[in-house]
Amino acid sequence: MKKEEINPFYFGRMVRDDSFTDRKTDMQRLMSNFRNGINTLLLSPRRWGKSSLVKKAGDKLKEEGIRVAYIDVFSLRSEMDFYTTYTKEVLSAASSKWEEWLRMLKQFLEQITPKVSMSVGGSDDLSLGFDWESLQKNADEILNLPNKIAEAKGFRMVVCIDEFQNIATFDNSLALQKRLRSAWQKHEKACYCLYGSKFHMMQELFERQSMPFYRFGDLIHLDKIAEKDWCRFIKDRFRKTDKSISSELARRIVTTVDRHSYYVQQLAHLTWANTKKTVTEAIFSKALDDMVSQNALLYQRDTESMNATQLNLLKAVASGERTNLSSRRIISAYQLGTSANVVKVKRNLLNNEIIDVKNKEVYFIDPVYELWFKREILRQ
Repeated sequence: MKKEEINPFYFGRMVRDDSFTDRKTDMQRLMSNFRNGINTLLLSPRRWGKSSLVKKAGDKLKEEGIRVAYIDVFSLRSEMDFYTTYTKEVLSAASSKWEEWLRMLKQFLEQITPKVSMSVGGSDDLSLGFDWESLQKNADEILNLPNKIAEAKGFRMVVCIDEFQNIATFDNSLALQKRLRSAWQKHEKACYCLYGSKFHMMQELFERQSMPFYRFGDLIHLDKIAEKDWCRFIKDRFRKTDKSISSELARRIVTTVDRHSYYVQQLAHLTWANTKKTVTEAIFSKALDDMVSQNALLYQRDTESMNATQLNLLKAVASGERTNLSSRRIISAYQLGTSANVVKVKRNLLNNEIIDVKNKEVYFIDPVYELWFKREILRQ
């Protein structure tokens, strides 16, 4: 395939290598935490690049001999699922040989006897099962595996847990969180990086004093990538594929989607795909229309599920009303009922990750949803 046929912009999957944009300060901080055994809590709205950042940092540290386990809680539905997946990924990070996995299970699990099977044909696919009653009594043996293995083998281990907020949906979630914290905070050779896509659920877990993971480690609020860094990245990727884009149109790609990582990559991807040699205003406009259209069904579904007051509050925000939404003027202009109703509606939209509040200003979390909303609902 010719070089110019390969689109250099990626979205919807983890970004690696030269497709990864900036984040130098965040990367250095994360790698320093991992090297020094400091637990890390990573917060940002969804699709800002948390998973790519963690994977990039982990891959770099593997070159230094640090072992990194990656666990995704998204598809897990119970405490048992968590323990099973946790064990498998920790063993896989510690060694690539299934014979060694069996030795480690026998060495480090004294009170729990797992049911182990390997797939037919010599594949390194380990199947694990636990007796629930025994596991409940001795779960700390599982939770202490990373530290015990790291101590015995003479290396450090980092356990990275994505979609960590889903643990809050398990039965007896609070008791599980307390158990996790109690075990992990004692580890000296293993540390933990916790992150997820539900921003407000993660805030609830990490920033409320009454929750077990309050002050568990270094709390990092991931910020957006700077405009100048995005623009430099976009122009460089066009240049390397024998196409060109002006500084102004590169800036438009970035600012139109408010520096949102996923959408910068998507809009740049569509712009590049529509360009033969040089990006024009017409090409950019078509790419923007295509991007909004590609997401329209999702936005329409989310909007149709809202009640009238929720929709009216979003109309206010999309019309530029960012503060004082409980004022008489705004309540009257947008038919929001009462100030108490505004508070209730705003909380609901916050919990559903539709809006966020920063410095007392309300804004759409998804900038492309706001573009669609203005076009389809406000008819702007």
